[in-house]
This record gives sequence, structure tokens and C-alpha cells, in this order.
Amino acid sequence: MALEYTDYIVAQNATLLDAAEVIEHTHSRSAVVVEGEKVVGVISEGDILRALLRGVGVHAPLADFVNHSFKHLNAPDPVRALELFKHFGIAMVPVLDKEFRLIGVVTLHETLNAMELAPPKP
Repeated sequence: MALEYTDYIVAQNATLLDAAEVIEHTHSRSAVVVEGEKVVGVISEGDILRALLRGVGVHAPLADFVNHSFKHLNAPDPVRALELFKHFGIAMVPVLDKEFRLIGVVTLHETLNAMELAPPKP
């Protein structure tokens, strides 16, 4: 079953457990956090793990742990996404329109699979 970009979304008023379920479903190591239709940040497995290690429960509000300084693209660009993956150690980059609405995602997994399919350069 192919994932849709909407599969990566979790609402800002959700819980850490909700975000973990999105991450588990997408295998992306992070989820895109939205308030209404606007992307307000991302949350990663690491963010959730750090919260749990501090004693926060899985039903804690997600909003307290959202990373609002996140990398994104304005158009699907696998080359630029690969640069972001390598430089920042992330596995998913949201693609946003000018109003910060999610219009797609570029994942490390998809990018690596596409590179394997590309013919070698002479």
C-alpha cells in the first residue's frame, strides 16, 4: 500500500502516542504537525523519546514537544532533499505551499530507491 502525504500528518492537539503511531505507520522517523491546514512543525522519534525519558506520559499533549524550526521544501526536489538528509540527519522533508500547507513529502527511503533505479553516470 502506497502512502499518501496526508499519512504523515498529526494534529497539534494530538498526543505523543498519536505522533508515535503516525511515525510507526509511515516508517519515516518523524511526523508533520498541523494546526488546521497550516504546518506548524515536525516531531521526531527522538523528540518523543526525549520526552519519555523525562518522565512525560504517552498521552501528554504533542504541542509541548513540536519542533517549530524545521527544514522544508517549496517543491519536490530530491537533490535538495538529499542534501538536507545528509546535513541534518533527517529522513523526511515536508513540501509546503506559500501558505505553509502540506502539499507533499520527500522521504529518504523514496529518494534512495529512486537513486537505485537511475542509470549510472558514464
